[in-house]
Amino acid sequence: MTTALRFAPILLLGLLVPTVAHSADLVPLSGKPITGTVVGIAPPNVEFRDEASAVVKIPVQSIAAIDLHNKVVVPAPDEKYDEIELTDGSVIRVSQVKVKGKMVEVTLLPAAGIAAPVFDLPLGSISWLMRGANDPKNRDDWKKLLAARGKRDLFVVRQAAGLNPLAGTVMSGNEVGDSITFEREDGMSVTLRLTRATGGLILNQPPKDVIPPKLCSVVDVFGNTLVAQAVELDGTRLKVKTVGGVTVDYTALAGVSKFDFSQGNVSYLSDLEAVAVYPPAEKDGPLGEQYPFAPKLQNDRALGATEIVLAGKKFSKGISVPPDTTLTYKFDPTFREFKATVGILDGVKPDNSSLKLRIEIDGREVFAETIGKKDAPREVTLNVKDAKELKLTVEREALFAGNQLNLADARLQK
Repeated sequence: MTTALRFAPILLLGLLVPTVAHSADLVPLSGKPITGTVVGIAPPNVEFRDEASAVVKIPVQSIAAIDLHNKVVVPAPDEKYDEIELTDGSVIRVSQVKVKGKMVEVTLLPAAGIAAPVFDLPLGSISWLMRGANDPKNRDDWKKLLAARGKRDLFVVRQAAGLNPLAGTVMSGNEVGDSITFEREDGMSVTLRLTRATGGLILNQPPKDVIPPKLCSVVDVFGNTLVAQAVELDGTRLKVKTVGGVTVDYTALAGVSKFDFSQGNVSYLSDLEAVAVYPPAEKDGPLGEQYPFAPKLQNDRALGATEIVLAGKKFSKGISVPPDTTLTYKFDPTFREFKATVGILDGVKPDNSSLKLRIEIDGREVFAETIGKKDAPREVTLNVKDAKELKLTVEREALFAGNQLNLADARLQK
């Protein structure tokens, strides 16, 4: 390795600098793929050098994927493996797991001639470990158990009659990594060998409510899918930081199959039916309860305007919510995050108007902030993994309350 390459510049989320070129196909959401090399990935753009050596900036939002042409290894039909899901939805395919103290060490399935990445994997970042993930029946049984789990960790043993979970709390692993200290519901601590968890482990981690936005999914040749908030290139090395804060180091890009920028299944709140609760009519108000212009929730438009415009930017999707309104949305628990750009519509008077937004997920308040007319629109990303209900409440805080709060591009995303 030359000195120049050894001290190759760094590419970090939010900072664009040159790196060693990497052959790839950039696949846009519409149009034909572009063959060339990746120059840099720095949202909101990807810099890409095409075959004519022209460097173009392409918005991340218009890209489906960057394909590095490295194939994902398909396990042999008789090859057994386990699967770990992280709290951010990342999935890791493993052949061995060790728990040492509060850290987890994993062994991946092999990919011929390619060094496995190194995971910095805290126990607190793991949602569950499923044994025998190669077996479809095991997967079906596991889904049923996940749907019925309570608020405690589970040490799961597979028996002839099905999965038998022992409820309690996983405390830590031993020095060798083959046993864990487990506190049962009666408060007694016992040592359990990991090999006895023939069904797996379920860890009921405290949810992180406000989370970093997802940049992309990193799909590697070992069968792992990482939900990334940032990627960092240093020469031919790659470091991925997941939304949950786990870091994964690849010694070579040969270990990565593609960067997937597609947003997966998206449901906009404006396309869903909300249960809306509005303030009661003011019988003694200046216009009485016959006031004909009582504001209601508006979908894909503003109250009193045809467009949602925040800080000069127009949004085709979103909801506009009047003060003292509560909206409740029911949704599928397979969604991973709720995202929205929150602000008060351009042109609303007075300039010192403000409203308070409260957000609850499954009855638990996760967001409560005042949004002012003078404030820049705020990007909000919240964790809704495994949740089923989203409640939005807009409250007036002062005499000069805005006549609406606008949640542009408000959506549930997988």
